[in-house]
Amino acid sequence: MSINRKKSCEEGMVQKIDDTNELEVLKMENSRLQKLTQQDSLTGLLNRRAIESEVNKLLTDKISGVFLMMDIDEFKYINDKYGHLTGDRTLVELSRIMELCFFRKDLIGRIGGDEYAVFMPGEYKEDMIKNKVGSLNSRFKQAGQQLGINGRLCVTVGAEFSRDTDSFQTLYEKADIAMRIGKKDWNKALNFYKPTMKTSDAGMETRQNHSVAASDIKAISLQLRESNPAKGAYCQNYDAFISVYRFLVRGLSRTGSSVHMILVSMTDQDGVFISLDNRAFLMEKLRESLCSSLRSSDIYTRYSSCQFLAMLPGAALENMNIITTRIQNSFRVRVPDREDLLLSFSFYPLQPLQKDKRSTNKET
Repeated sequence: MSINRKKSCEEGMVQKIDDTNELEVLKMENSRLQKLTQQDSLTGLLNRRAIESEVNKLLTDKISGVFLMMDIDEFKYINDKYGHLTGDRTLVELSRIMELCFFRKDLIGRIGGDEYAVFMPGEYKEDMIKNKVGSLNSRFKQAGQQLGINGRLCVTVGAEFSRDTDSFQTLYEKADIAMRIGKKDWNKALNFYKPTMKTSDAGMETRQNHSVAASDIKAISLQLRESNPAKGAYCQNYDAFISVYRFLVRGLSRTGSSVHMILVSMTDQDGVFISLDNRAFLMEKLRESLCSSLRSSDIYTRYSSCQFLAMLPGAALENMNIITTRIQNSFRVRVPDREDLLLSFSFYPLQPLQKDKRSTNKET
């Protein structure tokens, strides 16, 4: 073989290898992009479209299983009290635990917000599902403690066993109804769908019958109340705090109640707000001190970078020194090595709304 021909063959082989490598790289990149389109961006689980497609494939192949709809209890409370970053961390941690607790063949997806769907292919009995949900909620509670949300993390689950005529949508609708009805019973973490259940039972339709509608107020009351009230004062975001303030002010002229506000400021010895380097840590310790020192009927919020605002219904001016001393002592226990910090308190009693007095000119 001539040198030129040999060189040409070698170049052809190199080109072929390069083409093959480039093709493999493209395949890998396409696979990666396809996977990204199927994933929920926050948790890495299947997104709504992907889990619907995968479940329908299994059902088309006559593979039976059980469908679970999960909703995090009081997730709005977690977001409002601890912030949306903690809310996102909660969703990520809950998703991680589900991936550990379910089998690899099980399909887990985040439907949106704090709702998840799981399809478990195979034959299952109700007791097996109850044990699974019980184990999940036990681990969720532990995760809640580690996340600093007082172990409040748990889910309500609606379950439905698949039938030959089912699709993702029909399973979703049935399990969703069971889940929402289960939320009306605070002690029922798992609720299985029954044919007698109706959409209206889950509170998703307007009831036409007056006698039935009248009884809804009890269910609404149970939904509104806290299932596991946290100890200490009631923390709210600033917008909610303003709403409560205005609500209380409206009723003062009628009830004659005494409501005081306290502005708590953290500064150094010169009266200057503390520096950024450890502000987050110290303000969290102050928040804990407020929460433990105030009553469960009191409400507080973060007012500025170094201030909290609290509202104390039923508290009189003569009680303020007792309350502030309690806050001071609680804070010193939490940060005993920071004697350089000062807590200052300002008080103000809420005043009833004054009706507008508009003078009228009488023609004579």
